[in-house]
Amino acid sequence: MKRRSSYKTTLFDKYGPEAVNRLRALGYAAMVFGLSSAMFLVLGAGRLGFDGWALIAFTLVGALTLSGLSMFVGLRLGTFAGDGASHVYMGGASTPLDGFSVEQSLVMQRDYAGALNLYEQRILAAPADVRVLVAAADLYGTHGANPARAAELYRDVQRLPEVPPGQDVYVSNKLADLYLGPLKEPGRALVEFRRLIHRYPGGRTEKHARMALDNLKPDLVKEQDYKPDVVKEPD
Repeated sequence: MKRRSSYKTTLFDKYGPEAVNRLRALGYAAMVFGLSSAMFLVLGAGRLGFDGWALIAFTLVGALTLSGLSMFVGLRLGTFAGDGASHVYMGGASTPLDGFSVEQSLVMQRDYAGALNLYEQRILAAPADVRVLVAAADLYGTHGANPARAAELYRDVQRLPEVPPGQDVYVSNKLADLYLGPLKEPGRALVEFRRLIHRYPGGRTEKHARMALDNLKPDLVKEQDYKPDVVKEPD
């Protein structure tokens, strides 16, 4: 007899990160259905004079139509928001996890070592693929519990020529988080924030970097003459 796997496929296995948008849209639709049912019931009975099955049919059709429309709008808004975030933070239409379905599936099963092994194989095959480097670094920095390797991969991204600004900003902020957190090198976090201020003056990136510097406790970070691992000035 063939042994059945104990792992049950979830909505996240099927749709990946998009599953969050689907669940949120479903929640909106359920809320709209409840509210619109009451509205159509009052409208049908009071204004239109329906009763019996006619009232029930009118209420259900109206409520289902509105809830279906709200679910469609919710899905579209979720997709637009995701695309917008990827453009802002990653400098493109794709997020780091797009196209890594096997690795995502292993992460869903909490086989982080297996997922990281596949990412390392991808890195060996394409060491200049920014999306692979970032996806692997993100996993190393969280479930992989290897912040040193995560930082190494983020620095590899910084060393690549012509890294899109969104990705450059993303990895610099992730590095700063690691230096302030598990790596306990706050002086190097200062370097990352100053690097962002110098490279992207006059915009949101500079504003956020300055806020981060202002929020650091003076006794936490002493002024040190750290040099960034990479200083890549725009032409």
